[in-house]
Amino acid sequence: MDKKTYWNHDGRYETLGKRLQVLIPLEGAVQNTKQNPALEKFRKASNCYYDLYNNGLCNRAREFYSVFKIPSSQFKQAWRGYGRYDQRLYAAMEEVMNDIIYAAAEEQNLLAGDVW
Repeated sequence: MDKKTYWNHDGRYETLGKRLQVLIPLEGAVQNTKQNPALEKFRKASNCYYDLYNNGLCNRAREFYSVFKIPSSQFKQAWRGYGRYDQRLYAAMEEVMNDIIYAAAEEQNLLAGDVW
């Protein structure tokens, strides 16, 4: 597995992701989802990301596809047991997560003038 991941706290936009995480409620959707669609997508992506690493997508497999647009079933390694995926899935997810974080940071005006 690539060591430069958000799971390892070393993702490309790690600082931005942490700043966005502060804006996410402990439960439920973000406030004003119509005005903050990228932040809401970040919230959903964060939940799916966690579920892949922690539970092998036991809880959010369908949501994972709707958020990341990556068919996880194509990367399933049945011979390794339930919830085991090829490393290409993790790499593809990191790239999409980069885009999701950047879009949410842009929407929340976290990019202007900051060094992140």
